[in-house]
Amino acid sequence: MTIEIVDLGDWGAATLVSEYDPQGDTIRINARAVARVRSGLGDAEARRFTTVAIAHECHHRAFPHASEAQAHAAAREVTGIDPAPFEALLAR
Repeated sequence: MTIEIVDLGDWGAATLVSEYDPQGDTIRINARAVARVRSGLGDAEARRFTTVAIAHECHHRAFPHASEAQAHAAAREVTGIDPAPFEALLAR
C-alpha cells in the first residue's frame, strides 16, 4: 500500500479529506485538508489528523462496503483520536 498527501482538487462546497484507490492500493490524503488543520490547530494536530485519515481509509480498504460512520468509528477505535474536531474545522 502507498500513502500520498496530494491535492485532491475541488469538490464543490465539500472538502474531500481522503480516499482509498483500490486500483493502485493507494490512500490519498488531501494536502488542502492537512494545510487547513495545520493552520487552524497546529502541526501536532495535523499529524493526528493524518493518522486518523489513514486509519479511516484502511478500514475502507479492509471493508469496501463500510459506511462513513463505520470507518469513522473504526478509526477512532484504532487510533484513540476523535475525528470530530477535524470534521468541524473542515466543514467551515
